Amino acid sequence: MSLEILSWNILSGGFKDYGSPKKTPERIDGLASVIKEINPDIVSLVDTHRWTEVFTTEELKRIFGYPNVHMVKLEDQRLIEKGHDNGVAVLSQFPDAKIEAIWLVTRNAIKTRVEGIDILSVYLDDLSEDTRIKQVQAILNLIDPNIPTIIMGDLNTFDKNDLDDAKTNLDELGQRYPGPMKSMEASLNEMKRGEVTQLLKDNGFTDLGKDAGATVPAKLFPLPVEKPVIRLDYAFGNNRVKLEDFRVLTDPKFGNLSDHYPIWMRVSSF
Repeated sequence: MSLEILSWNILSGGFKDYGSPKKTPERIDGLASVIKEINPDIVSLVDTHRWTEVFTTEELKRIFGYPNVHMVKLEDQRLIEKGHDNGVAVLSQFPDAKIEAIWLVTRNAIKTRVEGIDILSVYLDDLSEDTRIKQVQAILNLIDPNIPTIIMGDLNTFDKNDLDDAKTNLDELGQRYPGPMKSMEASLNEMKRGEVTQLLKDNGFTDLGKDAGATVPAKLFPLPVEKPVIRLDYAFGNNRVKLEDFRVLTDPKFGNLSDHYPIWMRVSSF
């Protein structure tokens, strides 16, 4: 049986920004509309800022039309001190899917077991490659190599195969917007290390989205960039996962709802 899966960083939970005083996210109806249109079996959403405060799971089931919903706060102490803890949410068309929170050193993620496949929905640290490496090592310690497994989400890092293009594109942005790009320099330099994705490959995982295209930025990125120029959103599968199709969804209807474009895939198990 094939599964259709969507993974998307939805930017501040669909709120205008992390400081929005609104009771519900301004973009929630738009997000629900495009997800219903695609209607994947599993939806993984990261950066679900304030969702555990403003929604119940029953409300999310009604909004998105999925019978099985699970959401968690990241509970990342560094983000808590900044005032926006963010989160992860999973929507499943399978009422009997087993969905649970897992702890990755500094923050939560979600593990979904559905149709014999384990899907780990992750939102890795946005500043430190060393922290991201520890988080991936925690994932690797939790998985069973005999079970088809997908690790997906916003990994906040570059893959070494993308580095040349990424550096060229970032240098161009640096020339156009020197001030804003300078403020991102430290975190971008950490991403350029490219060790996180290599660790996954070294442990038998395949980059399912290799050559599918960049995912960032979309329209809500704070700088006016015409097209995505870097890849931060990934899906990795072990040797028990069969990839049937993979796409970065770059239609404007997605770009108008986040600073990331979603990734979509169809997979089955061996």
